[in-house]
Amino acid sequence: MPALISPDGRWWWDGQHWRSRLVEGRLDFFWFTDTPDWFARIAVTGLIGLIPIVGAINLFGWTLTATEMVRNGWKELPPPGFQYLERGVNPFVVGFVYGVVFSALVSVLVVLDVLLGTSDQSRVALAIVVGVLIALLVLAAWAVYLYVYAALFVASDRLGIGKALDPRRLFALARANHAVSLRVALVYLLMGLALAVIVFPVALFIPFGGLLVWLLLPGLYATLVPSLAVFQVEPAPVPASP
Repeated sequence: MPALISPDGRWWWDGQHWRSRLVEGRLDFFWFTDTPDWFARIAVTGLIGLIPIVGAINLFGWTLTATEMVRNGWKELPPPGFQYLERGVNPFVVGFVYGVVFSALVSVLVVLDVLLGTSDQSRVALAIVVGVLIALLVLAAWAVYLYVYAALFVASDRLGIGKALDPRRLFALARANHAVSLRVALVYLLMGLALAVIVFPVALFIPFGGLLVWLLLPGLYATLVPSLAVFQVEPAPVPASP
């Protein structure tokens, strides 16, 4: 049953109290649990997320729409639907391109390392060392990716695919929003680990239990929304002299 909304649209009834639909002060971590119909909106968006590719694109667009709503002072999750597909294309494409390029680079390094180790037994130890270095490179790249994730997400939406595909621009934006970039990286990492802890036991005992992660992903992205909403892409305007 849809939430009861006041005539002026500012309040909603949770069954016991009237709650504001406007952003009033700093939003907490699970801010969305204090918004109308939040569970249904996350659940249905998660179900849409089960659709290969289309679901991920729609989730990105849904998150960007939620970010814009919060940025404009509206404390509410967008209703579920496929209307966010167009907006989700940019971050999906940018993330896909970076992923393909990095995967290709790592694949080449791994193949060269295997060839090194199998060409001569005396080089096995060297190949192992190189393999460890490749693993460290992957971990370092993952850390950098987490750090620039907010920049990738917001810049692809507000600046376009072309500018977001410039790694120098992304890193500069991440550095300019250092606190926000770190916060998004930590939240994404910790929430991702929490999802893994929740889903892994379920996947062991329930067929297709791993699909549960897609149902919970909108909640993860909803926790990122307040940080994404304050991410600055352009410099703040300089106040005019009195």
